[in-house]
Amino acid sequence: MSRKIHFANKESWNWAHPSPFAQTIEIGEQIFLSGQQTLDANGRVLAVGNIAAQTRNVFENMTSALAQVGASLSDLARLNTYYVFDGDDAEATRYWEDMTEVRLEYFTDPGPAATAVRIKGMPYEGQLIQIEGIALAGTSRQHRQRIMPDGSWDWSIPVPLSQGWRVGERIFVGGQISADKQAQPVAPNDIAAQTGNVFEFIRQVVLDAGGNVQDISHVKICYKHGGYGPEAQKFFEDILNVTEEFFHEPGPALTAFGVDLLYPGLVIEIDAMAIVDTKRRRLMSSDLGGRYQPSMLSDGWCAAGEIHVSGQTALGSDGSVLAANNIEEQARIVFDRVRRVLAEDNADLNDLVKLNLFFANDAASPQGEDYHAVAQVWSEMAPDAHPAMTPVRVYGLPRQGLLLQADGIAIK
Repeated sequence: MSRKIHFANKESWNWAHPSPFAQTIEIGEQIFLSGQQTLDANGRVLAVGNIAAQTRNVFENMTSALAQVGASLSDLARLNTYYVFDGDDAEATRYWEDMTEVRLEYFTDPGPAATAVRIKGMPYEGQLIQIEGIALAGTSRQHRQRIMPDGSWDWSIPVPLSQGWRVGERIFVGGQISADKQAQPVAPNDIAAQTGNVFEFIRQVVLDAGGNVQDISHVKICYKHGGYGPEAQKFFEDILNVTEEFFHEPGPALTAFGVDLLYPGLVIEIDAMAIVDTKRRRLMSSDLGGRYQPSMLSDGWCAAGEIHVSGQTALGSDGSVLAANNIEEQARIVFDRVRRVLAEDNADLNDLVKLNLFFANDAASPQGEDYHAVAQVWSEMAPDAHPAMTPVRVYGLPRQGLLLQADGIAIK
């Protein structure tokens, strides 16, 4: 399918070093936006420490990027916000509301299906927020259906966000949490109960959109990270156990990483993508290596001409971490695994339109050297591939010693 790739121009923000990744990609009637930064044209962080100013910078950059392709914020179907907050949990809600009061100046009504999670950091020291999205064009924009189930949870302040959107065969499910109509946590700190509640919310969005659970091609699980000890391991296993109970085999592709959550007592947020296509095809590679996802889940799905790749990491077939403490080598392993999944549908890295990079390196340089090192590995392995890309530093990945996880969307 024909695509248009747009890079940063001299009037927009840019990375501190040359980047192989696009700002936006137009393909069909979808527009994929990279994670928008609060940087200037030379890669310097703007408004260090000021969440309101940085949020405004990011939305202005997003507005400019969309305008470059003849679109606007009202065309967004999905919006993912990653933000940094180092204060107490009791102060996190007010911080989110301060950030969201600025976001409300830019959201249209009805707004996109949205996910917002608290992460550890960004590529550069002083960054507090990064936002990515998927926008619609043409008839897709005109004929989309907003999904707002009657029994759903609600936010702590009035917002025009949506629980989901149905756009042709695609169903975008916003981040779901275990909360009630007053944004109060349901089953506080109970990971199994909250995971079950969240999946039921996802089920209802998909059903109201005219799909079913087996149409779900990808789920992104953002769980409260508690380290890597026995209790944390059981915590993550409980999430996977409930996931296995919810889905029939073959299950969706899955990406999971550690975050912090907005409201005290919340321990998980999950968003999803479903595609209604009777010809959908599961992708499983026989020589991929180890994986933290249960075997009933999938390496990827191809549906309606779109490939969703699960979170890939540098795990060996015996479960050991490969290339420990070497982020460049882990990046090569991870990107090769993405390539192998795509090859199951005769696609390759050049077909990627969106790439997500989740870093978990506590010893990372504040100047973003690990991000630039990974970008260099990408340039060496896929010199002609320029997907829109979002890089964030999470609190942790599913196995101790993993430094990088990548997932993505490809369209041939």
